[in-house]
Parts: sequence; C-alpha cells; structure tokens
Amino acid sequence: MQGAEPQAARLLVLDSVQAAEAATILGARRVVPVHCDSWAHFTESRADIVAAFTAAGLADRLQLG
Repeated sequence: MQGAEPQAARLLVLDSVQAAEAATILGARRVVPVHCDSWAHFTESRADIVAAFTAAGLADRLQLG
C-alpha cells in the first residue's frame, strides 16, 4: 500500500511519561494502567507510573488496583 505507515513504526505501548501525556491530551478523568506489574518484559514498574503521573500533576487520576 503506497504511503501507508509500516506496521513496525506504529507505537504499540506507552511508557509512563507518554501515558501521562496521553491522559492530558485526551482529558482523561481516570487512568487504569494495565500489565505494569504482571509482564516481566516491560521495563517500567508501578512506581514509575506513579512518578510520571505525579510529575505531570495527574496522580489523582490514577486508579491502581
């Protein structure tokens, strides 16, 4: 397909900072991180998510179960 973006170039996951930016852009009132503690191949932890959202002034929007 001419002009189509290669599939490998598409972002499939967000890191903690990107998730905080997305929450801001989308005006999310609540954010529920998934797989932050359950998949060993991810390099960021729950603490990283909390730190990124706190730095962005969005800690109150996180719902951690």
